Amino acid sequence: MDKIKILIAEDSITQAMQLQHILEVNGYDAAIAANGREALQSLGASRPSIVISDIAMPEMDGYELCRQIKSSESYRDISVILLTALSQPQAVIWALQSGADKFITKPYDEKHLLSTIEHLLLNKDLKSPQEIIQKGISVSYEGETYLIASNRLQILNLLLSTYETAMAKNFDLMGAQDELKRLNKELEERVQKRTETLRIEVAERKAGQAALLAKNEELNAVTQQLWQAAKLATMGELASSIAHELNNPLATVSLRIESLTAQTSPDDPRRRELEIIGQEVERMGNLVTNLLQFSRRSQKQISTVDIREETEKTLELIHYHFRKNNIQVIREFAPEVPGILADRQQLRQLFLNLFTNASDAMPKGGTLTIRIYAQGSGDRDHGSGNRVQESGVAQTPEPRSLSGPEADPRSPIPKAKPS
Repeated sequence: MDKIKILIAEDSITQAMQLQHILEVNGYDAAIAANGREALQSLGASRPSIVISDIAMPEMDGYELCRQIKSSESYRDISVILLTALSQPQAVIWALQSGADKFITKPYDEKHLLSTIEHLLLNKDLKSPQEIIQKGISVSYEGETYLIASNRLQILNLLLSTYETAMAKNFDLMGAQDELKRLNKELEERVQKRTETLRIEVAERKAGQAALLAKNEELNAVTQQLWQAAKLATMGELASSIAHELNNPLATVSLRIESLTAQTSPDDPRRRELEIIGQEVERMGNLVTNLLQFSRRSQKQISTVDIREETEKTLELIHYHFRKNNIQVIREFAPEVPGILADRQQLRQLFLNLFTNASDAMPKGGTLTIRIYAQGSGDRDHGSGNRVQESGVAQTPEPRSLSGPEADPRSPIPKAKPS
């Protein structure tokens, strides 16, 4: 059985060969002409059943080729398919004017092309050469008049082609819309994910800034503490320097007092005055010694200390402050109190803070009672205890009770181990 012949009129050799390959794979005998004039000249030798022609070609375009074929008594039964981009609505009218049987938009779909060829081959016998409108039909479009001389089957085929093209474009548009929706949805998901990521990043950044601010405040506090410590250290060095300067004249005065006392008879009335001066000089010497001990910066030194002795030395330091504020100190020290293990300087600092707080609570004067006892008698626990109690016109309605070294006066102070 002979293969059905199809002539391809296409000036692009690449597109022509691609179309030829499609047709030959599907069982057709396909030949190629480079333009309309060459295609027209080859009709007599090859006599194809269908001519597939591009519109824009050199020497003779597709419309003119179609008119030449349809105006020839010998070739008018050959079906013509025009390949068009359909960039203008007039393309359908021009196709009707030229007598084309079908048109296919470029780029074409392979299945649609093959079904169009099949349709023309099946309806080839329905064509009637005599069914040509001799006078033609005048059609006006956008201010121009076109004369249509195609038969009814050609018009119907072109209308079907137009509808198929519109449907194909509609399907393409729907596919594009679906793809656009998918892309929009994907974009929204990405935006949501990115927004969530940014929200987390912002939260983390805020948390980092808050942590940085807290660290900065902590650093400022530490810096302030270091500055205060340096300031106290400087004051301690100054106090130590002053105490050293006082020691020398005090020693001289003390030696002179002792010399004068030795030269005075026991019944001399001036001897009592010299003894009083000597006691005051000794007291001043003790104050200078205590001041030197407070001003020294050293590491903790745990030793056995007598809590009564440390209390007395602390009272000597704050004696002038009590006298100035009209505060009377009552000492209630037990006769036998065991030694405790403590750092001597820190213990004195503790007592100094307690006594100063008690004094501040009595701005108009009063009585400060200090009790030191050995716990283990009565309802008291075993150990050493120290209770500080003040009474007077206080700033608060309730009397204050301070004790050390622990907040609770009943908390036992560790005893020193017997050596």
